[in-house]
Amino acid sequence: MSTRVTEPLVDVTGARKRRAQARLRRRKTVVGVLLGVLVLFGGGAWLMGYSSVFSVDKVTISGLATLTYDEVVATAALPLGGPLARVDTGEVASRVATLPAVASVTVTQQFPHTVAIDITERTPLLVLVRGSQVTWVDEHGVSFHTGKDRPDGVLQAKEGSGDQELLSAYAAVARTLPSVVREQTSAIKGSTLDSIALELTDGRTVVWGSPEDSELKGQVLVPLLSVKARVYDVSAPTNPTTR
Repeated sequence: MSTRVTEPLVDVTGARKRRAQARLRRRKTVVGVLLGVLVLFGGGAWLMGYSSVFSVDKVTISGLATLTYDEVVATAALPLGGPLARVDTGEVASRVATLPAVASVTVTQQFPHTVAIDITERTPLLVLVRGSQVTWVDEHGVSFHTGKDRPDGVLQAKEGSGDQELLSAYAAVARTLPSVVREQTSAIKGSTLDSIALELTDGRTVVWGSPEDSELKGQVLVPLLSVKARVYDVSAPTNPTTR
């Protein structure tokens, strides 16, 4: 029969007292560590989110071509001097994206004091000319810049200045032109979506029709241009004609 050893009722050696004190010390240590972490976390959060230690003191902008630094900063409406951590980069990007010349934008925080704005501007595919004013139009038919400069190698759109749908149709045609056709084209015109035409640099004309099947029309036009004619009609690409 086994004998059960029990701890004496009277703690003669003080063992129980020492164990209790050890447990108390461990609890105090854990509580101290937790309090330290909380203080450190809270202090860091205050430094990052509310103090001027990490304030917005600098804005860098890359990718500018037609836009200016000042107009981007004004549109971004950044809280200069405010905490960097509290800058909503998504909201800033949304504001900058409202500028017509902006195709895409990324905004990032760069600690300790900088907000970086990286812009990709639209690229001109067409231009609208009104007197001395030249408006640039991108591949989606979006007008995004007006000035006096005309980019090299860009087609002129002769109609459609106030018609977004027509400008979009012009752009759809222009971006699918084969390079050999593009090199011979000086302007694109047409008062309606179904009456688009190309003016070639030597005075010849290409009747394009609507922007539908533009890739096929371009492929058909390439060999057709070797035929001596003044007008080339690819509006029905399966049955092209010349005259």
